[in-house]
Amino acid sequence: MTSPHTQTIIDHTGVAGTLVPREETTVMAELTNVRILDVSAEVGDRVKKGDPLAVLDAEGLRLQLAQMEADYAKARDEATRTLSIKDTGAVSESLIMEKRSALATMKAKVEEAKLAIRRATVHAPTGGVVFERRALVGGIANATDPLFRIARDGEIEAELRVPEGQANRVKPASNVHLTVPGVAGSLLGSVRLVSPRIDASDRAAAVRVTVPSAQGLMVGGFVHGDIELNPVTALALPATAIQRDGEGAFVWEVDASNHVVRHPVTPLLQRDGVTLVEGVTPDLRVVQRAGTLIRAGDFVKTVEAR
Repeated sequence: MTSPHTQTIIDHTGVAGTLVPREETTVMAELTNVRILDVSAEVGDRVKKGDPLAVLDAEGLRLQLAQMEADYAKARDEATRTLSIKDTGAVSESLIMEKRSALATMKAKVEEAKLAIRRATVHAPTGGVVFERRALVGGIANATDPLFRIARDGEIEAELRVPEGQANRVKPASNVHLTVPGVAGSLLGSVRLVSPRIDASDRAAAVRVTVPSAQGLMVGGFVHGDIELNPVTALALPATAIQRDGEGAFVWEVDASNHVVRHPVTPLLQRDGVTLVEGVTPDLRVVQRAGTLIRAGDFVKTVEAR
């Protein structure tokens, strides 16, 4: 015979997920319909901010710049001649303003052309590890398709999919034991954030888990996580005392006359042979090991469990 006692159990849930960059940087071309001449970064390369990744064909842009510089020189000469006779009254103020405006417009076009030529060299916007390369020598770059994807600072973390029924029990900083194929042993991570959104496709929330070391981890790899959930405190009984039938879970209560009575309970959580339950009080006397031979009203000889 035993009685319920208060106990706290830390529950766990096992879920699957994928290794992802903590922060992903997408590298796009800032020019459209330009041929790629050279690619200097490969998947797996660690790059620094500002490192050249690819070179685009800028020959057409250089020709445009040369023409614009010639147009700018012409506009500058016309503006200079107009201003030189301004004091004679031979030119109107509106013509002077027109020449100045044309000169400023051509100067802006020259600077824009120079900027376009500089953009022909694609630089890394941030430091990290290249985990995807789509740029191909001879291919056509445009402003809508990414050339590279970079894991910023090389940081890799796990994105676990937690079912909606348990997602609200996962809290930031909770411990997570991670298992990755090909990596010996388990990694101890911690929950960084819990998405407040349930995805309609799988009825699960994304949980991001910080991994202590990204050594040997690959973006897109499978990962299994065992997440510690909120601790649950309730009255506990040995799992052997819990019985079940068509009406639900119950225990055999021993009344004052040592006869057994069916007592319904609501199991909350089971761990290591102990079950947390609702519907009992600390002074309830319960049969610890209730076999199938016990029936309601049976007389029992009580022995306190050790």
